Amino acid sequence: MPTTLKFKIPGRICLFGDKIDLLGKPVIAATIEKFMDFEFESREDGMIEFYSRDFPGEREVFSLDDKNQMFNYSTHLKYWHACLKSIENRIDDGSIQGFSAVVETDIPIGAGLSTSAAVSVGFLQGLNQFFKLGLSKSDIAEHAYDAEHNILGIMCGRMDQYSITFGGVTFISTGKEPSVEELEVDCIPLVVGNSCEPREAKKVLNRVKSELEKGNPEYHEAFRKIYEVVMKGKQYLQNGCNLQEIGELMNLQQEQENILDAATPKINSMCKAAIEHGAFGAKQMGAGGGGCMLACCPDPSTQKRVADALNAVGGQAEVINIFMYP
Repeated sequence: MPTTLKFKIPGRICLFGDKIDLLGKPVIAATIEKFMDFEFESREDGMIEFYSRDFPGEREVFSLDDKNQMFNYSTHLKYWHACLKSIENRIDDGSIQGFSAVVETDIPIGAGLSTSAAVSVGFLQGLNQFFKLGLSKSDIAEHAYDAEHNILGIMCGRMDQYSITFGGVTFISTGKEPSVEELEVDCIPLVVGNSCEPREAKKVLNRVKSELEKGNPEYHEAFRKIYEVVMKGKQYLQNGCNLQEIGELMNLQQEQENILDAATPKINSMCKAAIEHGAFGAKQMGAGGGGCMLACCPDPSTQKRVADALNAVGGQAEVINIFMYP
């Protein structure tokens, strides 16, 4: 076992299919060059220590024998506690010994770039490497999903965990038997704009799920069209990555987001500004109710122009590159 371990985990964007993984439908996601840094170190006293530099008031130290403290879900570090619960058998059989884990992120927290899945996947990857647990990529993604969805009760699909675990541009089948197809795409000129609004993702997801369960025909039709966007998006990405067609699909998905009442006026104004300044298309990301939007541009010079336009309407924009694991 190593005494120290340092590594980075990327954030993710959703190119196509936001929210339809709630129904086990496929999505297309990509990891980006925004990272969460992890540090693991062994402890000779057999204790576990959690610390986040982004929430400096919360440092936890507890014993491997103290299950009440180990499975405490009341702090910002609850994702790590839930991940431990998901692999509790590895604690019980002695595979996991004392360690400290520290995290720090430059992925915006709560903006729809999936910091929650990044921290869960990163923690599990760290444990897997540190203690040689022999978990596969699919194992790590599924344990991260189990921690968030089943243990913490967060209404999420499998996109975030699988995208971040596998990396690159991925077509993810998110049903009960999930699978990942890695698409050979390494360059799409993108801009991500943070609306800087308080995000109401849980409220949006609860309402969308309720309307789907009630059989709302407009919502089901919107989900059907987003599914079509995903399938066409896969085709366009595989057949030469036609940027204009990719942008047009983003616009089509954004139309459905408005039918679902998931987009805020500011997100819509940012999408409009991006297109007016040369983007081929733009869409919000994640559950909705604030957070980030994404624009597909024809070239790097347009990326800069679009980013400046998004900043001018009150967003915080960055030119974004896709991240591929080595």
